[in-house]
Amino acid sequence: MNRDTQTGRRTVLKAGLAAVTAAAVIPGAQAELKPKAPGETKVVAVMGDYWHNPVSQEVQLRGIFSPNTGWRIMFVQSNRFFTPELISDADLLVVSRSSEPEPIDWRPDGLVDSAQKGGIFWTDDNVTAIIDNIRNRGMGLLALHSASYARNRAVFNLLGVEPIMHNQVQPLWVHDANQDHPITKGIGKFFISLDEQFAAVIKSHYTTTLFTTTAIHDKREAVGGWCLENGNGRIVGLLPGHTPAPYDVPEYREILWRSAFWAMKRDIPPYRE
Repeated sequence: MNRDTQTGRRTVLKAGLAAVTAAAVIPGAQAELKPKAPGETKVVAVMGDYWHNPVSQEVQLRGIFSPNTGWRIMFVQSNRFFTPELISDADLLVVSRSSEPEPIDWRPDGLVDSAQKGGIFWTDDNVTAIIDNIRNRGMGLLALHSASYARNRAVFNLLGVEPIMHNQVQPLWVHDANQDHPITKGIGKFFISLDEQFAAVIKSHYTTTLFTTTAIHDKREAVGGWCLENGNGRIVGLLPGHTPAPYDVPEYREILWRSAFWAMKRDIPPYRE
């Protein structure tokens, strides 16, 4: 086989693979905009970045919510795929994304030899759409860990807190769970082997504290979970989640389970692993 024939075959093969890839990617992206089926629960999750493992976060969250039949859980693989249309009929939005741009954008290629920086999540359009869907339509929001580092005044006002970032990663105790709230009623003190302790300074008198964390080395106490109603919607803020460790703790998994139902204004069924 001569060199020209080899080059020609490679070009055709490459073009064919690119076409197949495009055909596979484009319908998948469009599928996100399909309207909900009757009785379906639509959950949109935007999680993971340079500091926070998106693979473990997606695996854990799908595992926690998997017993719920009829739930469609869609993870946004890049900020470019998040649109106001995507959440226009969502029942629940889960966000663990800071104000930093994505260091490497999503690409459909199986092999890459260069990197391209992605965009940011907390754009003015996205913030406006999220607030509108919560306040006016009643969409629930779970704001996890780095969502509190949005560095956006409208987001802080929505969450009802002012966040404080503490950088040392260390073991944490979670304690003083609010026994008067359905998200944390019956939850006792539990241990997280390694995490970054964020703190929430409560700014709104409508905000209810759910639990407190204590850093083992720093001996620092901080509000680690809270919730509030905002317009027609409900919001739950949970600060553990810098490392995969909190998602392995049964008590924290149950808190996530209960938070999802509470945020959607639904009865909370018993949690089962």
